[in-house]
Amino acid sequence: MHDHRKLGRELGIFDTDPLIGAGLPYWPPAGAAVRHTLEEYIRDVERRAGYRHVYSPVLGKRELYEISGHWSHYSDDMFPPMRVGDEDLLLRPSLCPHHALIFRSRGRSYRELPLRMAELGGMFRSELSGVLGGLTRVRAIQLNDAHVFCTLDQATAEAGRRSP
Repeated sequence: MHDHRKLGRELGIFDTDPLIGAGLPYWPPAGAAVRHTLEEYIRDVERRAGYRHVYSPVLGKRELYEISGHWSHYSDDMFPPMRVGDEDLLLRPSLCPHHALIFRSRGRSYRELPLRMAELGGMFRSELSGVLGGLTRVRAIQLNDAHVFCTLDQATAEAGRRSP
């Protein structure tokens, strides 16, 4: 069987370095070109499917993840809080809470719904060193994540839509 870790290094697609840290891959020029092409393809497919793209910070206050439920369910898999001034900030483990805040950032008319929101964004998980491997188990990953905000009457149709 082919090992993606060996092929990734041989082809110059991705690699890791102990000085960067385990589970934190980097992408040299050949890999960056592949990644860029894939990301543009994903964004194009999503745009055609009616998704609007956003960017959100890679950090959030601990309170955000307490409210969303991520802290109580996933804190063992999250990096520990960083104390900055009087706030505890966390590297985000998912984009969901950030997208919910973007949605609620202003009043919206039902005519704006459904609102399909997407982001290719960094997510961070405090994986144990024994489970890290290539690109399958990492501590930092760019992931495509999308959320649909809709009325209850629109939910069935949205759930039946083909994913982009």
